Amino acid sequence: MPTSLRPELPKDIIGRSASCFGVLLIGQFLFVVMSWLAGGPSLVGWSVLAQVCLTALFVSAAVGLLVWLVERMAWTAFSDNEAVLSYAVMVAVLVMAVLAIQISLVVMFEPLFQRFKLAEGIVLALVLSAMLLRYLHLARQVKMLHGLAEASRIQELQARIRPHFLFNSMNMVASLIAVDPEKAEQVVVDLADLFRRVLDDAHTLVPMREELALCRSYLALEKLRLGERLQTEWEIGDYGDVEIPSLTLQPVLENAVYHGIQLLPEGGLIKISVKRVNERLILTVGNPRSQRMQHNKGSKMAIDNVQKRLVAHFGPTAVVRAERMDNHYITHINFPLGE
Repeated sequence: MPTSLRPELPKDIIGRSASCFGVLLIGQFLFVVMSWLAGGPSLVGWSVLAQVCLTALFVSAAVGLLVWLVERMAWTAFSDNEAVLSYAVMVAVLVMAVLAIQISLVVMFEPLFQRFKLAEGIVLALVLSAMLLRYLHLARQVKMLHGLAEASRIQELQARIRPHFLFNSMNMVASLIAVDPEKAEQVVVDLADLFRRVLDDAHTLVPMREELALCRSYLALEKLRLGERLQTEWEIGDYGDVEIPSLTLQPVLENAVYHGIQLLPEGGLIKISVKRVNERLILTVGNPRSQRMQHNKGSKMAIDNVQKRLVAHFGPTAVVRAERMDNHYITHINFPLGE
């Protein structure tokens, strides 16, 4: 597939560039307005305006540099002491800016200096800096709270799907104990390893290869129970590095086994495919469907859970869709690829 040789700038760099331009633009505007209010339109000529704009440029750059240094120090949340320190630094910079303007005005135009008092400039700098810092502080808090709420919701959805997996696995063991105790013992050992991989995973996103390995292990356990009634066919491209929410594909395969293969005396074939279409990844699971298959609340719960977690990670364009085609049941998982 042809790709462009022109490198793309990351979104965070583009966003930071726009923010820097905004800081410089606002700084220029404020300093010009302050000079106009102090000297009036008759006293602010092109030479004075150029001097003021140049001063504003350096001051804005200094403020932007301070903000960047704060971010580099990983002050993701302001405590009271850090807020006071940040305010003090901002005030110091603005006081120096006011002094710089005073010196410039003394050199360039004496009457303007008389009308633009030092105390008035410092008070104005204090008010503006306090308003700016308060706004930034509240905006950061809102962003952090939103992120925490979203992470908590994803963890809750992840926690709901795990007991569903555990319940069906215990039923698998129970069905084997009376028929084949030795095989049941082997299943218990394999399930212990499978549960460890599921429950110990602290990440909500995992590489595709890990999710596929989990699914293969799960289907291998089901094959111990169902024997030759369960057949699988995999059509997987090279997408092992793509990250998806943990337990995205496994619940769909679980539904295919319990609400498809298990209900058919002759069993059937589960087809799993992973392919890329444009900038989206499409996972498809197809399985035979029994005519006596009824709507199952647990099946719908699992699909809804996968849908909500995909939307939380990839946005509203992520879709989980199921359809009936003749004697088959097909589930499509469709979401955009990350950059």
